[in-house]
Amino acid sequence: MEITFLKILFIFLVIMNISTFTVYSFDKMQAKNDRDRVPELRLILMTLFGGSIGALISMKVFNHKTRKWYFRYGVPIMALIHFALVIYMWARQR
Repeated sequence: MEITFLKILFIFLVIMNISTFTVYSFDKMQAKNDRDRVPELRLILMTLFGGSIGALISMKVFNHKTRKWYFRYGVPIMALIHFALVIYMWARQR
């Protein structure tokens, strides 16, 4: 089985999105229990570096970080950008 850049990218994105979903979920649990929270910068960076789908799903499932404009608009925009980049890379490889 040949390991290609797209396969590595796919594995990276799956791991990143599962991690981001988990961290957003943990932050929501911490917020409900009035405990120490995950810094917003960490959430934003995880979203920026490939975890946008996990962040978006977590925001919808847990209704988390939906009041802040930079999450409400930034996460869906980042998900669209990530999706477009993956489609572009896939199309170039063919």
